Amino acid sequence: MAGVSRRLSERLTGVAYQLGWKVICRVPEPAARWVFTEVADIAWRRQGPKVQVLEANLSRVLRQRDGGDVDGKELRTLSRATLRSYARYWLEVFRLPVIPIDRVVSGMHFYGPNKATMFDHLKAGRGVIIALPHMGNFEQAGAWVIAEGAGSFTTIAERLKPESVYDAFVRFRESLGFEVLPLTGGARPFGMLAQRLRAGLPGQRP
Repeated sequence: MAGVSRRLSERLTGVAYQLGWKVICRVPEPAARWVFTEVADIAWRRQGPKVQVLEANLSRVLRQRDGGDVDGKELRTLSRATLRSYARYWLEVFRLPVIPIDRVVSGMHFYGPNKATMFDHLKAGRGVIIALPHMGNFEQAGAWVIAEGAGSFTTIAERLKPESVYDAFVRFRESLGFEVLPLTGGARPFGMLAQRLRAGLPGQRP
């Protein structure tokens, strides 16, 4: 029974992601944003196991910052803002296929002196590795890199479970112009990434 339940859960998860890309794109953005924010707030108020883990991690950060006790009100405010940010990420992921590319470009801000250096290397035919941590929307960042003139973008993606979710993400990223190399279950991804770099293509590792 456990195996059947797990397979059913995985199938429902895969269907949910696929519906996300098919349905959220068709919902007016203000209404979709309201729904995602409400869902985040409901999760925050319920304080389930994942929210408790989030707040435990935030507590460690606050203790290191302040060197003392954690203010409970500040902790709850931060956890709510974090959940809303996470909900915003998923909203933007599901809506990214219908967001005009000029809006993506105008909404991105590159902080630091290395933007010109990065694109100078690309124009000269030298590959670039872009480190994009799990902060914000790295699919949007990849779309921005391509739109700004990179031409192509190669990423190594960890295989998710269920497989249908992984396949959905691959199709989504390929629709944005990414080349997606599987971390496992395919050709040697880092060897292929090295080939792309030598060919003068940008690469990103998740």
